[in-house]
Amino acid sequence: MSARVFISYRTSDGADKATALARDLDALFGEEQIFLDKDDLPAGSRWRDVIARTLEQSPILLVLVTPNYLGARDSQGKRCIERDDDPPRDELQAGLAARAQVIPLMCDGVTAIPAAADLPKPFDQLCERTWRKLRAYDWREDLNRLATDLRALGVVPRTTPGEFGAAPLPLASDIGSIGRDPAATRRWAIAAIGAVVLAGAGIAGWRWFEQEKKKKGPNLAGRWRANVGKRGATTARDGDVVMVTIAQEGVKLRITSSAVDIERDPDWENYRDYWKQRTGTPLKRVFYRGEGLIRGDEDDVVAADAPPGPRRILVSVHVDPPEGGDAIDTGALRGAIDPDGNRIRGRLWLNSEQAERVVDLRREP
Repeated sequence: MSARVFISYRTSDGADKATALARDLDALFGEEQIFLDKDDLPAGSRWRDVIARTLEQSPILLVLVTPNYLGARDSQGKRCIERDDDPPRDELQAGLAARAQVIPLMCDGVTAIPAAADLPKPFDQLCERTWRKLRAYDWREDLNRLATDLRALGVVPRTTPGEFGAAPLPLASDIGSIGRDPAATRRWAIAAIGAVVLAGAGIAGWRWFEQEKKKKGPNLAGRWRANVGKRGATTARDGDVVMVTIAQEGVKLRITSSAVDIERDPDWENYRDYWKQRTGTPLKRVFYRGEGLIRGDEDDVVAADAPPGPRRILVSVHVDPPEGGDAIDTGALRGAIDPDGNRIRGRLWLNSEQAERVVDLRREP
C-alpha cells in the first residue's frame, strides 16, 4: 500500500463528500496516494486492520467533520463518539498512534470548531489541529487550499496524464445537500455536456496537453444539439436540450454552450435565491464551458498513425455565470463517437446529484 493520504468520515452523512473528495484528490495526486475505505479495501479483508496498516504508511489523515461526525447518537441516545466500537474513533486513534498529520475539515453544517472539553478522547485532539474548510458552495477554493497543504506536506502531484488526460482543476462538487442548504443546491438545469478533467492543476499536465495538440482524431468541430435525459431515465429522448459548439485542435476539445435561460427553471430556484442574497443581482442565465480529449476505445490518446477504431470523448465542463468568476458547478461525461463522427452517446455524471444521466449529442447540419 503506497497511499499517503487517508480520508476518514462518518458514513451516515459523509460518504458522498468523501467520495467526491477522493475523486478530486485522485485526479490531482494519483489514486495510489489516496486511500478511501470503500474503494481501497481488498475483498474479504478486515477494514480496521487494513486501515491501521495503511495509516502506518500514510501519515496524513483528513477528517471530514460533518454534523454527524461528532453529533451522531445511537439508539439509546448515547453519542457515537463515546462508544468503543465507533469506526471514526478507531480511525482517529489509529492515525494518532501512527503519528499521522491530522487535518480536520469543517464541512457544510458545521459552523465552529468545538471545545476540547466537550469531546471525549481522542476527538479532543482535533481541537489542537489547524482546521480547513470543505464547503460544497466553495469547493474549488477549499480544495485548492487543501491541495496546497498536501503538497507542502510532501504529497507529490501527478506528473503523468490522469485517468482522462492531464492533471485537472479541482471539481466543484456538490455533495447531495440539495434542498437542505441553498448554498449547496447546484443544479444543472440543462446538463448537455459533461466530462472529466480540466487542464491546469499542474504544469506537467499542461505540457502533456500541449504535446498532444498535433495528434489526429475524428473531426468533431461544429455546432451540436445535446439532449440530456431526466434523472433516472434510460434514454435521452424526453430530456432537456441545449446547443453547444465544439472547437477542436488535434485531440484537444473545447466546448461552449449558448446562454442557457434558468430564470424560471424550478431546478434552479434555490440557487437563484442564494445568488440573489449573495450578490444582490438576479441570476437569469448560465454558460457551459469545458475542455477535454479524444481517446481510443481503451482510453488511450489517439496517435497520429492510429488505425481506424472506436473513439471516445472525455471532457470536463464548468457552469459559469454571465459575468464570469468562479464556476457554479462541474460534471463529467464519457461519450462514444459514432463511426461517421456525427453523433456522440454518453453518460453524464452530475456532481450536484452524484448520479449519471444519459446524454445524446447530434451534429447540426
